[in-house]
Amino acid sequence: MHLSREVVRGVVRGGTMLVVGLLAFVPFGLNGASASNGTWGEPTPAEFASGAQNIDHFADFFSVSCASAGNCTAVGYFSNSDGYREALTMTSTGGVWGQATPAVFASGVESTGEYSVFHSVSCASAGNCTAVGSFQTAAGGFEAFTMTSTDGVWGDATPATYATGARNYSLDAEFVSVSCASAGNCTAVGYFTNVDGYGIALTMTSTNGAWGQATPAVFASGVMALTPYSEFYSVSCASAGNCTAGGAFRPAEGGFGYKSFYMTSTDGVWGQATPVAFADGVQRGSPEPESVSVSCASVGNCTVVGAFRNSYTIYYLMEAFTMSSTNGVWGQATPVTFADGIQSTFQRAVLNSVSCASAGNCTAAGTFKTAVGGFEAFTVTSTNGVWGQATPAIHATGARDNNRDAEFYSVSCASAGNCTAVGYFNNSVGGFEAFTVTSTNGVWGQATPAVFASGVQSLTPNAYFNAVSCASAGNCTAVGRLRNAVEGFEAFTMRSTYNPPATTTTTIAVTTTIDATTTVAAALLPATGSDSNGWLVAGMFTVIAGTVLLTRRRRIN
Repeated sequence: MHLSREVVRGVVRGGTMLVVGLLAFVPFGLNGASASNGTWGEPTPAEFASGAQNIDHFADFFSVSCASAGNCTAVGYFSNSDGYREALTMTSTGGVWGQATPAVFASGVESTGEYSVFHSVSCASAGNCTAVGSFQTAAGGFEAFTMTSTDGVWGDATPATYATGARNYSLDAEFVSVSCASAGNCTAVGYFTNVDGYGIALTMTSTNGAWGQATPAVFASGVMALTPYSEFYSVSCASAGNCTAGGAFRPAEGGFGYKSFYMTSTDGVWGQATPVAFADGVQRGSPEPESVSVSCASVGNCTVVGAFRNSYTIYYLMEAFTMSSTNGVWGQATPVTFADGIQSTFQRAVLNSVSCASAGNCTAAGTFKTAVGGFEAFTVTSTNGVWGQATPAIHATGARDNNRDAEFYSVSCASAGNCTAVGYFNNSVGGFEAFTVTSTNGVWGQATPAVFASGVQSLTPNAYFNAVSCASAGNCTAVGRLRNAVEGFEAFTMRSTYNPPATTTTTIAVTTTIDATTTVAAALLPATGSDSNGWLVAGMFTVIAGTVLLTRRRRIN
């Protein structure tokens, strides 16, 4: 916060004076350190009802969404007591996790050899969430489906619906991402097999809780290959009906290569699918994107990230890219830049996730090949629309294996400069550990491994975070999978908490005598940036016939 160093003065000339003004102090420099990165608790394996899980545990969380601090839903799958894989949800209320719960389908919808999985979840408010994924139908194919909770109560899992004749007889469809702008107003994206047997990107939207039909992405004539393929990987909705989805498609000029693309809906009406555009000569003719993620901070202000093959014709090197829209106008895709000597000459970098706290203030996270070999997790941040250089994760001395391997899978920003990225790294003894890295006011801390209670993890650890969601700065939940002590795999959660100091309001009455020539002045504010643990004081003061009343706010330590 910037407060002007303004002096309020009143002069009495021969009588009673009335002065009303604003008195503001920042004693000894409020330097912004109050935006804490939170304190991480112990990672906790998901709990199931007795007998629900297979004896050989196998479960994973793929996605999490927190509507507010401590009110989150995680989704994924687990192996049930019969050995079949079932989609699951698990919800925390006020920071307390309930049991993991299988998705429920209406009778006769699901295959008897149950297979279902949730890939993504979005919670518009506490208890109002939508999860999406894929399941095996009674007819034997695979279908995209949604499931919604209203005021904390989950409904039945619901298959996607299509226009008559749109589907191929051999069903194959999947939702991979969902975004809910408000309760009942959500968009899910993925792909389906059309009547000609080609995989085509699709969207499906609910309005006030009622789902419409699944709708194929539409490209301009001549853009897609004659043997088309397209798929959405990510969607973000800034408000109901105003969403952007990102994915990959097989272009007409690219043979069996793929290009990234995006598609935007405005007031519920989807535009054409549009290829990501690079400057001339930057992208290879037959590119192969590995991932695409999108985040919209507000309507028309979105960022798409991913990877592309550059035009270096010998090795077809891979670079990470970002591309943003400002007030609905998209700029060109821009390769991520690294400081000299950090990246391998055989470039390979990819961005897996992006989160925008406000227009132009975004952070993306992924992995790159380093100059010394191996792979390292990294982030890259835009501030007021200007992207900085890539920042590798920093690990404690001796924490890493010589064969470096680390990657960020997900990032979430509660506000500009206050973000958490999660993934995995290869530790000093060759095991894989889940880890978090947090930025506070734009400054990244060290990589922090998840620390499990004694006896929970395998002696040869294998854990990773797939997703993170931050409801506010310092209040985040990360989810993933670990190898347990009996060599099974379990889904787990981990939460960071931060509670800002409380404040109280006091009123102070000060009586003084003011004569006809007295000047009443508020003290100058101290210089900004001073390094002390003061507290903010702000209030109205009144001087009536020599009495000053002051109301102030005081921090309680």
